[in-house]
Amino acid sequence: MLFFLSVFIIALLGFIAFRFARLTKTLRTSEERWKFALEGAGDGVWDWDIANDKVELSPRYIEMYGFTNQDVKRGMVAWVERIQHDDRGRVKADVDAYLTGKTTHYINEHRVLCKDGQVKWALSRGMVVSRDKDGKPLRMIGTHADITERKNMEEKLRHLAQFDMLTQLPNRGLIADRLKQAEAYAKREKAQLALMFLDLDKFKPVNDTLGHEVGDLLLKQVAQRLQLCMRASDTVARIGGDEFVVLLPLIESAQDATVVAEKILGALNQEFQIGPHTINISSSIGIAIYPQHGDDDKTLMINADTAMYYAKKEGRNNAQIYRPEMEAQG
Repeated sequence: MLFFLSVFIIALLGFIAFRFARLTKTLRTSEERWKFALEGAGDGVWDWDIANDKVELSPRYIEMYGFTNQDVKRGMVAWVERIQHDDRGRVKADVDAYLTGKTTHYINEHRVLCKDGQVKWALSRGMVVSRDKDGKPLRMIGTHADITERKNMEEKLRHLAQFDMLTQLPNRGLIADRLKQAEAYAKREKAQLALMFLDLDKFKPVNDTLGHEVGDLLLKQVAQRLQLCMRASDTVARIGGDEFVVLLPLIESAQDATVVAEKILGALNQEFQIGPHTINISSSIGIAIYPQHGDDDKTLMINADTAMYYAKKEGRNNAQIYRPEMEAQG
């Protein structure tokens, strides 16, 4: 009886081992098919053994960033080192939030350093596929998709929406946004800022006699000279035609704005050489100071514009700080 029982137990154990081997093989085959499907979609696959801090990378992942099996380093440290430095904190925060249950899924867009020094944008997704008996994550599998082209297109569209196509200066929308930010800061810190409206004198005759192509080249040179008059924190924008706006987000007094205005007048009084044409122009500048001439962005814009038209009335080629009586004389 004991003999038959022993035989039965041995056979049962053999059957269990056989079934377990088949199940393991089936799971492995299923996982390989899943990874193959992801690779076929163009994504790179990563497989993170969290407990042992090892990362396996698929051939597509390695190829995506210009590496080979021989020179790519595994492990979490090496993986993090491939992430652009400015993005590492955000990636770590998203991973930690997912692993600790603060978020229900992991998805992140970040930049990755390629072997040749180039930078690619990656869309990373992942999920925990194995936990221990206490629910602690043991293994995480995910993908990397190359979204560089999409991110570049987004950046181009953002640039088109915020910058003047001809001069590459900020446009009306962007300068309005920066003015609001500067105003909020000045209000909070009880500081001053200056807003200038600038219009080119004698620009219309250039367009009428030499043509719009020369006029456009002149505007581009004007933009370059204006930028040379600015501090890093200042903004010069083109808001249309030959009209420009200058924002000085932090000044000590109105005298600071006057100094910049005089620099601009001097820079634009210098001859412009465009092909065979020597061109002489000047500018009229109106200045409004926060908070003396307005405690909101709309009032500042209106008053700077008023001062600019007064400068034109005063003979052009000069700068004027806004005064209330200008409106009555306009």
